Amino acid sequence: MMSKSLKRVSLAVLLTAAVVFIGCESKELIRPKQSDIDAYLQAHPDLPATDQSCIADGRFEIGMLAETVRFLLGEPKTIEQIRQPWAQQEHWMYKKGKKRLFYIEDKHVVGIDEFDK
Repeated sequence: MMSKSLKRVSLAVLLTAAVVFIGCESKELIRPKQSDIDAYLQAHPDLPATDQSCIADGRFEIGMLAETVRFLLGEPKTIEQIRQPWAQQEHWMYKKGKKRLFYIEDKHVVGIDEFDK
């Protein structure tokens, strides 16, 4: 018979694994052809490590450069200029795969929303 603490640990491990699995499955990866990636990285030798990693994995992160988003997804479907109290923002909307909205400030991604179609 399992002790109560062992049952709790087992349940916590199962729940954590389920959350990780579901979270990973819901992320749609976007990755250009390897030849395009190689050419882009060669043309941008000073690209931050975060951006290089995102390009290699076809994912998006807060803090990455807006130009990296543009490389991965192309031109946004719409760009909206928004004046926030703290900064000027651009909202870039994409409809490739999932609908994504990127919040851009000072040429960096400061927020990402994903929507079902």
